[in-house]
Formats: sequence, C-alpha cells, structure tokens
Amino acid sequence: LVCHGVKLDEREAYILKYEPHASKQVAHHMMVYGCGHPGSTEDSWECGEMDDRSDDSVCQDGQREIVYAWAMDADSRALPEGVGFRVGGSTKIKYLVIQLHYKGAFEDSKFDDSGVTLTMTYTRQPLQAGFYVLGNYGYIPPMIQNFHMESVCQYTNYTIHPIGFRTHSHNLGVVTSAYRIRDGRWTEIGRMSPQLPQAFYDVYAPGIDIRKGDLLAARCTMSSDRTFPTKIGATNKDEMCNFYILYSTDNTNTLDVQYCFRDAQTFHWADYLTSIPQNASSTDGLPAFTREDPYA
Repeated sequence: LVCHGVKLDEREAYILKYEPHASKQVAHHMMVYGCGHPGSTEDSWECGEMDDRSDDSVCQDGQREIVYAWAMDADSRALPEGVGFRVGGSTKIKYLVIQLHYKGAFEDSKFDDSGVTLTMTYTRQPLQAGFYVLGNYGYIPPMIQNFHMESVCQYTNYTIHPIGFRTHSHNLGVVTSAYRIRDGRWTEIGRMSPQLPQAFYDVYAPGIDIRKGDLLAARCTMSSDRTFPTKIGATNKDEMCNFYILYSTDNTNTLDVQYCFRDAQTFHWADYLTSIPQNASSTDGLPAFTREDPYA
C-alpha cells in the first residue's frame, strides 16, 4: 500500500468527474481520501488501512474521508449535472491522498504512473455528493459455498438520493446487493459481482430517496474452496465485503462518510427482517464473469 498526497487550494472546490488511469494487472485497488493533513510529507510513503496516527497512516490526524474508489479496470464516472463532491474551503479536506494497493512489488528498474484525473470547479454546485458504506467484519469459513455476510442499519440523517453504487470484495466474492427497506417494503439499490469492473454503476431504482427511519441492508455472497478461514482484512489473501452508495443531497453542511458494519458471524438478516428478496444472492441479469482464487 503506497500513498501520495496533494495539497488543495484554500478555496472551496467541487469534484465533477473521476477518470482512472490504472490496470488490474498492476493494482488491486486504488482509493482517493480526503485528509486534514497527510500521513507524511514525503512524495510517497507506505500507508496502512487503519485510521491511526502513525507514520504509516493515510492521514496524519487519523480520520480519512472517502473521495473515490476504483478496482478491476473500472471506467470513469461523471457526477450528474449540478452535483459535486465538495473539498477544500471550510471542509475537513485540505489534502487529497491517493492510495495504491499494488498486487506485488516492482523491480528496482520499473516505475508506475497509476492515478486518477479529477475534473474540478470552483463554481458552487446546488447539490453535494457523499458516500454511505455498508459492510462486514469477521471471516468466511473454509470449504463453504454461498456464505452470506449481511448488514442492516437504520438511517438517521438528512435525506439522500442514491445516484450510484459500487461493490468491493476480493477472490471469494460472488455477488453483492443492497436495499432500502421502508414500511417493510424492499427496494433494490443495486446488485453486482465484485469480479466485474468495480465501478460506480447507476442505481437500479432511479429517483429513489433514503429518509430518516429507513433501513439500509446489504449482503455479500462468498464462496470458498480454501482449507482455512479467510478473515476480513487489507491484503489480497484476506477478504472484504463493501457496498458503497454514492448519493446527492441538498444538505449544505460538511459531509462525513457514513458507515454500517456488522459482525458476519453473529448478525443475520433473518433474525431481524421479513420478506427477504429471494434474488438477493442471484447473478441473473448480470454480465458473465469468472472467479479465480490463487489461494484455493
């Protein structure tokens, strides 16, 4: 994991488009975070996955804000007209830090220019963009098919309008889905295999909103032919279960990334919810994909 930081102009700015320049042959994933101060003043530094305050952290002040996420040769993404991701100015984001999770070490004679181009403007946008992330911690048992890692949280903030979604898992991920539940009715936000380009796709229900009191639920379906448990963690041998909701809002306050994470071993939809969609783990309608696991 290698980081590089860029200081922002003191003026408030809005990100309108993300154009990645990277390959899944080189990078497992690429993140852009917002920081008050970067974890280092060096041109590049090795940076971990934790929100700590060590010399190996992404942000010197610990807490980092998600600005962008990429993996599996995902394409560029432009935000809708009138929507921008606010940085600089009075926000907490004074620096942008790009984090590359490389698949392996380079030989001394090789270099890499992976990155992302951000199209930005100083013109204030009517709506802000933000992220809500659902996921799990825990582990996937050995030699198991269709293991469900599930999460649910009640939404308690300002009204948001999902405009995109992204799934992220490693080698064991088969399909990930998420829903808004209102008055017992499930509305699918999105469903995708993390083995396909991990881009931000359009939501399945255009015009959907999420209001205070709604429930947000996500499920990662995992299959393992490994002879050992696979923990949630940062390395490619570990696993991740993440569902990102990219949203717009007319809330004018500084936005923080919102999270909903549950223990995969103790939390299960069926203990709390009814009318669970039968196709929550279905790959029907998705593009064809293959799944290879070098650790099986």
